[in-house]
Order: sequence, then structure tokens, then C-alpha cells
Amino acid sequence: MSTLSQDLRYALRTFMNSPGSTAVAIIVLALGIGANAAIFSVTSAALFRNLPYKDSEHVEFVWEKKQSEASRPSTADYEDFRILNQAFEQMGAIRSQSSVLLEGDAPDRIETAAVSPSVFEILGLQPALGRSFASDEDHPDKNQVAILSAGLWRRRFGADPNILGKKLALDSGSFTIIGVAPSQFRLPASESELWIPYTPDSSDLQPSNRGVHRVMVLARLKPGISGERAQSEMRIIAERLAREYPDSNAGFSVDLVPLRQQLIGDIRPTLWMLTAAVLAVLLIACVNVAHLLLARAATREKEIAVRTALGAGAGRLIRQLLTESVLLALIAGLFGLLLAYWGTWILAKLAPAALPGAGETTLDWRVLAFTLGVSIATGLVFGLAPALSIARSNLNLVLRSGGRGGTAGRTRGRVRDVLLVCEVASSAALLIGAGLLIRSLANLEEVSPGFRTDHVLTMQLSLPAARYSGLKVGLLYNQLLDRVTRLPGVESAGVCRFLPLSGTDASVNFQIEGQPRLSTADQPRAHFRTASGGYFLALGIHLLQGRLFDGRDSQDTPKVVILNQAAARRYWPGANPIGKRILSGFDDDKWSTVIGVVGDVKHAGLDAGTSPETYYHYLQIPPEAMSLAEGTMALALRTSVDPTAMTASVRGELRKLDPSQPVFNVHVMQDVVYGSLAQQRFRTVLIGAFAGLALVLAALGLYGVVAYSVSQRTTELGIRVALGAQPGGILQLVIFRAAGLAAIGLAIGMAVSLAGSRVMARFLFDVRPADPVTLGTASLIILLVALTASWVPALRAAKVDPATALRAE
Repeated sequence: MSTLSQDLRYALRTFMNSPGSTAVAIIVLALGIGANAAIFSVTSAALFRNLPYKDSEHVEFVWEKKQSEASRPSTADYEDFRILNQAFEQMGAIRSQSSVLLEGDAPDRIETAAVSPSVFEILGLQPALGRSFASDEDHPDKNQVAILSAGLWRRRFGADPNILGKKLALDSGSFTIIGVAPSQFRLPASESELWIPYTPDSSDLQPSNRGVHRVMVLARLKPGISGERAQSEMRIIAERLAREYPDSNAGFSVDLVPLRQQLIGDIRPTLWMLTAAVLAVLLIACVNVAHLLLARAATREKEIAVRTALGAGAGRLIRQLLTESVLLALIAGLFGLLLAYWGTWILAKLAPAALPGAGETTLDWRVLAFTLGVSIATGLVFGLAPALSIARSNLNLVLRSGGRGGTAGRTRGRVRDVLLVCEVASSAALLIGAGLLIRSLANLEEVSPGFRTDHVLTMQLSLPAARYSGLKVGLLYNQLLDRVTRLPGVESAGVCRFLPLSGTDASVNFQIEGQPRLSTADQPRAHFRTASGGYFLALGIHLLQGRLFDGRDSQDTPKVVILNQAAARRYWPGANPIGKRILSGFDDDKWSTVIGVVGDVKHAGLDAGTSPETYYHYLQIPPEAMSLAEGTMALALRTSVDPTAMTASVRGELRKLDPSQPVFNVHVMQDVVYGSLAQQRFRTVLIGAFAGLALVLAALGLYGVVAYSVSQRTTELGIRVALGAQPGGILQLVIFRAAGLAAIGLAIGMAVSLAGSRVMARFLFDVRPADPVTLGTASLIILLVALTASWVPALRAAKVDPATALRAE
């Protein structure tokens, strides 16, 4: 311990003797360590931190799947899963819905979820106030109870400690508040703030409604049962249901998704990419500091030689030098934590939606332990080569030369060259990756979404089933459209269920007239939309054939349908679909005539393909199909003025029709399209920033190596000039050597980038990992940086005075 204390004091004195180089080393390392700590804090929050649920690793989401398309189970399938399975302790259903809170002066839309009482038992909810649902409170005569989220309790009820037992007035009825959830509780995969018991309707359990997939299902594994075993059992149950109900269940399987995987979605590859990027930055920072220590090693050779002559062994010297490097890294780690704190704050502000968990990151013990480990490892990595170089110096040669190493200097020169090549290779790989992501994002931004985004305002309404059922839903929207289209500044207006890029969707089977009748599982399938004719005009969706919905279409006229181009091509290839008839899955005997074909719209994302879609007139949807949409529709307006200026006017017209009905999710369509690329944009910005930082560090490292090499070769250069070498030749000698090392590093970096092309390809859109434009641009940038970094030392070398150089020797 005393020896360690002595080494630490000696290291501190060494740092104080060269404060400039020490400060540079700390800054460079702090940048690398801080970036790693910030990204690790996000990764830890998403992948490793304990979820706020009881034994969350045993909780699974249950999804039905047909081919590659996942869907929620139907209520009837959920009941069969619950009864037939032997792998789960408990299984519960969640059905998301909207409610209007009628408390106070203005109605307030609240995201609500009807949940089975078992759901809260599966998640281990312990209310902060009151109790959870009793097992019998899913019965129709006992289900008028509610549990509030902590946020709703504080926001709308002022954190009233006497809230329990009070009545809650919703548009669907009156509910008694029995509990308040703790502040950290969130219902998984839901934005809900209010929870009521889920009571299945008797009609939901009928075989005819097995095709209505509307409930999320959670389940807790029994002790000792693995997810793989439960998966096998659930697939056997799915096969049994497919045999018993072939019309609705044929072709469907079951997928179990662990709770954590369900919550983080597809963000894991992005996190590993960011982790790889910051590790590359840290490697470059280590190489830069190693360059500094190697340069310092030349000035310490005589000191080390004297200590060796006095009896210090190689192991003792290496330990001393590694103590210095580790201490330097630990100091940098402290500053890195400060940078990480700022970095996590910036991440939370920039991308709470694009990066799940970013808004909940903290510098907890995992981050502190990670930073400590990275700091120690960093100190060992950048300190080992200089320590070995100094410890292995030729004692006699150093003492005879007065501290000017010969062989050791050449050895350190080769080490510096190798490190420089590694530095350039890492920078090149990062730069190529950033360039590919930038090109991919640019390609995505050029993709047409299939509609015009300018001057379009959208908002949603959710009509309560208690007051709006059947034709009443269509009637309200009809009256609202009539009022809104007469507002000054409104060019066209329409309604639609499922806006583009909204993240919501539904599909429906149908039969084609004149073709053999197929089972439900084998029938053609298309995405299902309800819309008015004004919707296509408001969004500027192109009419390719036929006509749009107009005054000729109502609830009393023959049913009509509009197809998108993908549906027309798939189901009527090479033929004109206008006038053809289809029978939709929600219609028993009423055929719909195709009256138009419109352009394809990007509903799932700008990087996703287009699928067949069918648009039905919103006034011709039967009550059960409107129930499937749960009364929620989007209103879209094309305006001649600033779209946001129309929000208040639209709300005013709605209040005239129904004062208790709020609107929500008010967006300008340009913002929706821009926001749909949030994750891609965030990923590109971060990788680009790390690549820029890596390039700057590589330039500094290259400058330092070339400048040190020139200083060490002053005598040689002076002799060359004395023997007749021209300044241009000296300049060329220095620059070509630097460019050669950069070229080797560039080649290695390109090879690394191409080797990871399979991984990189999943992040790219319409650009290949071996894109020649990106590779060529990155190569040009690397070579320009190398030339720029070596230019000043090369000029200094070209101006060497032979007499001065030889006198100094």
C-alpha cells in the first residue's frame, strides 16, 4: 500500500511538471469516456434496468400472427387461451379506449384501458392509495370502479388524499374511484391514465366475431416453465382453434414476446450501433493519449535509465508508468461523468420518442461502475505501449547518448505509426457509416408519402358508445363536415379512420364477385379505412381511375368502395377494377361496388412498402364495423391559411354540435411526416456527431505524430538540406509519409466497414453498404484531413536551417 501511495504521489508530480500535455490528455479522454457513459446510461435504462413490475422476466405478451403480420387476439381467442393453457399462472386482457372526463368546466379526453383484474396481479401493482380490482369486478353489475394513474390524480384532482370513494363522471357512465397507482407505474404498451375493469360483451365471444382482433393479452409464466415451452404449447392451442374455427383462425399462430422486448421494440440494434460508435471514439482518444505518452517517454528515458541503474526492475517501472496512466484516466473519468450528465440531459431533450428510455436515464450505480471500469481499462490500454517502450529502453545506449534514444526511438516510431493507422481506420469506418446513414436519411426524405403535406391540419375525435351508436356516429361527422367546410380559409375537409403514419391500422377480408367462395383464412385481405370524399381532396391523394365519394353515396344508396393502386394491381392484375364488386368481412350480404382507384399512401412508414387498401364510405359502414373503429375518426382539413390558426374555429363548430366532445392529437401533417423519421434522424445525427469528433481527434493525432516525427528528424532533415535537398522535396517527403499512413488506415477502415455491411444494411434505405459515392467521399475527406494535419509540420521541416540543426546535435 505504501508503494502504491508513493507511485500516486510521483504520478501527480509528473502531471504537474507537464500541465499542458496533461490537460490535453484529460480533455481528450473525458470526451471519449463521457460519450460512452452517456450512451451506456441510455442502453442500461432500456436493456438492463429492472422494470417496475413484479418479476418482469416472467411476463409475456401474447400475439396472434398470420404469415408475417402480428395482430391482437380476438376476445374469443383470448378466453380459449386462458382456459386451455397449462403454462401460465394468470392471463389477462387489455382493451385500449378513449373516455371523456366530464369533471370541471371543459371536457377532457383521457386515454383509458379496460383491463382484466388479473392484469394488475400479473404486473404486481400495489396502489399508492386504495386497492386494486377484485377478481369479481369484471362482472357487468360490479364493474363501475376505476383506478387513476398518479399523473391524472395530480393533474385533475390536485393530489386529493380523500379521492377514494368519489364518483368519476365519464361519457360512458359514473365510476367509483377505488385506487391510485404509484407514480412510477405505467401500463405496458399503453398511454392510458385511467383503468376500468374489462367486461367482455357476449357478442365478442360469438364465433362470427373471432375475426375481430382488439385485445392485448398479458400472461405470467408458471414457476419452472420457460418461454420456449409456453410458446410451443400456445402454438398447439392455436392449431386446435384453427381446426375448430377454420373460417376465422386458419393460418393463425401465436407468438410470445417478453415484456422488456415488447417495451423497447426494435431499438436494440440502434443502441448497439451507438455503443460501437462511442467505443470507436474512445479507442481514438486512447491512441491520441498514447501518442502523447510516447512523446513524453523520449524526455524520460534518462530518468528511467538512472532508476534502472539504481536497481529498479522492469516490473516496478511498468507498474509506476501504468499507475500514472490509470490515474490520468480516472481523473478524465470524473470529468467524463460530468459530460455524461449533460449528454443524457441532451439525449432526453432531443429524442424521448425516438429512443425509448432516454427520458428516464440517470447516472445510477451501473453507469458509475461502467465509467470506473472503462476508465481503468482505458488507462491500461493507452498506457501499456509507452510503459513497455520505456521499460525496454537500452540502458547503456541511453546513458551514453545523454538521453537521446536511438533504437528505442525507432521502436516508438513504429509503435506510433501502428497506432496512427488504427486511429485513421476507426475514423474512416465511422465516417463511412455516418455517410451511409446521411444518404439513407436523404433518400427517405425524398420519398413521397402519397399525399400533399402542406397546409393540412388533422385532429381526432372519439365518440362515446354510450351516446353515439350506429348511424348516430356518421350523422355527427356529416354535420361537422358540413359546418367545417364553410369556415373561411378551409379549402376542403374530410374524415377518415386511420390517418397515414399514425401507427394504427386494421385489416379486413373480402370476397371478389365471380370468384370461388373461399374460407376466411384464404380470402383476399386488405387494410380497412372508412373515409369521406373530402378526405382525399384534403390530403391531395391522387384519383387514378373512376370517382371519389360524393353526394350520390349515403346510407340509403348501394354500397361503394375505393381501392388503392396496390389492391387493384394485386387482385385485378391487368384489368380495370371499376364496376367490380366485393363482399367485405363485416357485411353478410351487401356487396360493395368499386367506384375508384387512388394512389398508394405510405401508412406504415416512409421506408415501408405499400399494401392493398380499401376505403369505405363512412356513412355506409354497418354499426358493428363502426364499433370496430370504436367511434374514433380523424378530421383532415386543407387550408389556404396557416393550418394551426383553424384549430379554435373547428373546436367551436364541434362545441355547437356537442359541448362535451373534445378533439385531440391536433397535428400539422408536415410535422407528422417529419416526426415519422425521428428515430432515423436521431441515429444519423448522433453517428454523424461521433464521426465528426473522431475525425477531429484523428486530425489532432496525425498532426501530433507528424510534428513529433519532424522534431526527432531535425538533424536528418538538416543534413538532407545541406547535401542539396530542396524545400519542396522535404515538404513532399513529410506529406507523402503522412498520406501513406492515412491511406493504409483508410483501406483498413473501408475493409471493416464492408465486413459489417450485413449489419449496416438493416439501417439503410435505398443505398448499398458499398455505395461508391459514400466510400469515395469518405476517402477524399480522410486524405484531405491527413494533408491538412501534416501541412504545418511539413512546412516547418522544409524551413529547417542545416547549420542550426547540426549545432543543436
